[in-house]
This record gives sequence, structure tokens and C-alpha cells, in this order.
Amino acid sequence: MLKRKVFFIILSIGLVLPLAVFAQSSGVKGRVRNVDSKSIPNVEVTARVDGKVVRSTRSDRQGRFTLALEPGTYNIAFDAKGYGTGVKYDVKVKENDFRDLGSNLLMTRDRGSLVLIKGIVFDKANLSVRQAPVDLYEIRSDGTTRKLQTVYTNAAGEFEFNGIMNVPNVRVTASANGVSASNDLVTDSPQVYRTVIKLPIEHE
Repeated sequence: MLKRKVFFIILSIGLVLPLAVFAQSSGVKGRVRNVDSKSIPNVEVTARVDGKVVRSTRSDRQGRFTLALEPGTYNIAFDAKGYGTGVKYDVKVKENDFRDLGSNLLMTRDRGSLVLIKGIVFDKANLSVRQAPVDLYEIRSDGTTRKLQTVYTNAAGEFEFNGIMNVPNVRVTASANGVSASNDLVTDSPQVYRTVIKLPIEHE
């Protein structure tokens, strides 16, 4: 009886192991980034067939992921907080092959979850200042700052920064003709923030 039990256990292991090896010998891999080419960690990567999730994983700190799949055709979806869902359709997985989807699987920001900052720069006569550099800084909790972006005013003196996330306090600084002026903004919720900066210069 004992020998039969041992034989049954060995037989069961023999049946399970090939399946486990098979399941891990094919699938997809890749790296997820944003439009600034920065890696996106903790992206949920799901393989779907007929709209149903059959397997999922998450990207690591470098945005890399490996998802073991049986041979077949899948839609691979990418979801991350603050980003719009991305999908690669009809991805074919072959036996004994991990298909590389590339290192530039780009995800774009979900504008509904972003802080958008727009504004206009005037001179002393309340006339618009064009082609003035405008810098956006993060104001940290210890009072130090970190530059995030630089843009230039258009012909109407207007400017707009790319959307940002998780930055509760910012400083907007405009410069022209050797002088500058700043406005600080509390940006603790996703919405559009507008600011007006007046530079102490005469109109050219």
C-alpha cells in the first residue's frame, strides 16, 4: 500500500511539473514608460481573451514586466493611476517563446487626474510680454525648490505647462530684461490653475 501511495505521488508530480514548465516557457515581456521616457512602476498588465482577464502581473520599479501565458492570441492591457489605459491588440504568443513587446510601451497621462497650470505675463503698462521664459518649480515641505518645467510665452503673453501630478505647492517664475517675478500656487487637487505675473519692465 505504501509503495502504491509513493508511486501515485510521484506520478502526480510528474503530471504537474510539465504543465508548470509549459506555463512559464511562453508569454510576453516589456517595459512601460511615459511620454517623457520615464519608467512607470506598478502598472497592472493584464492578458485578456474575449474581454475576460486570464492572467495579470505588475511592472517593477523600472517599468519592466514578464507575464507567462499559454500559446494563443491576447489583448494586453496596461493600467496605472494617473494614466489612460493602453492596449496592444491581437498579440500572438507562440510555444516556448516569450514575446518581447519592447522597452517603449508608452502610456499617456489622464488629464482628468492632472494639475494644469496656465497664465499670462504682463509688463508695467499691463501689456503682454512675449517670448518670456517661465519656470515651474515644486516647493518642497522643507521650503527648497526643484525645477520641473520651462516654457515660453506666446505672442499674446500666455503660457501653459504640461500636466503634473502629486505636487501640492508650486512656484511660477517669469523673467524678461534681467528682472523676474513669481507667484506661488497651492495645487492640491487635479484641476486647471490660472495665474497672472506682472513684470516691472516698460513695454518695448
